Amino acid sequence: MNTEQVITSKSGVMKIGKTVSNELPQVKDPSINIRDMLNDVLLMEKHNLVSYQIGINEIINDDLRQIVINNRDQLQQIHTKHFSELFNLGEYQANVATQTEVADLIDIFTGYQTQLPFQQ
Repeated sequence: MNTEQVITSKSGVMKIGKTVSNELPQVKDPSINIRDMLNDVLLMEKHNLVSYQIGINEIINDDLRQIVINNRDQLQQIHTKHFSELFNLGEYQANVATQTEVADLIDIFTGYQTQLPFQQ
């Protein structure tokens, strides 16, 4: 997944991502297409990853916990692969943050750090 590529939207906003691939349908119709299938798989994987994490937190047996952790890690890799595929097809894009936006968020986070119980 190349996150260095930047495109400009129709409204002039700079975005990290790629233009929508011709492999994805431009007009939504009732049929299930590759975009629908991959988004459905991503949603299922997200729910499974949350369930795995809850299970890991509550498993008493160390050997079983390690098996579940390994399964969760494999699912995370598969999820990342599917997300990357959709990103490369142009399904996901993100706005490029300006230096001012980054500075504002750093200020906000720095203020929140004082609320954390363990100060560094």
